[in-house]
Amino acid sequence: MASLTVEALKQHQSDDIPKSRKLSTAHRDGSDGIGPSISGPSLRRYSRLEPRPSVQYGASGRRMSQVSRTSISGTSLGAKLVIPVKIQNTYRLEPEQSEKFNAESVQKMMTGVLSSYLDGEVYDQKLCAKHSQELSDVIKKRVKELGYPRYKLVCNVMIGQNSNQGLHYSSRCLWNKETDNYAESVYSKGSLFAVATMFATYFE
Repeated sequence: MASLTVEALKQHQSDDIPKSRKLSTAHRDGSDGIGPSISGPSLRRYSRLEPRPSVQYGASGRRMSQVSRTSISGTSLGAKLVIPVKIQNTYRLEPEQSEKFNAESVQKMMTGVLSSYLDGEVYDQKLCAKHSQELSDVIKKRVKELGYPRYKLVCNVMIGQNSNQGLHYSSRCLWNKETDNYAESVYSKGSLFAVATMFATYFE
């Protein structure tokens, strides 16, 4: 009985010891290692997809993208953060005395521009229409160069045929007489005449 009991105890202890896992003889390429490996669709290993509770899947079962989105302040969206520049209020409601529109100096400048552009020209309906627009742009540019800040400028140049006829040209404006003003210049020579008028209104 004692020998049987010892043998039974040894057998019981051997059963409690975990058996070593048998290594697989199958190669990764699908061959069994005995013969030459055979590659082909019949021995291809297929992965098994099973639904698993993971954050990678949405409610519909589709896998969510792993691409991270950049911040809205980044450069990937092409948006730039522009900080507005705050300018202190000057509390000025009228220009300085040196900045007021000088009608006399503007009139002299306009007379010189009309003479330089129209001397020797002959009246032509299409050509004079083009000259009117060009002279208006040139005079307005010259007035801006004289330096009248915060003034809105409107220039009108009219060119007509000189046939010794009578002509009345008038204008009327609603403005501030303390800051706003105008200048006018008349040119007449040969077969044409021109009247240039510059209106200057102070903008606050």
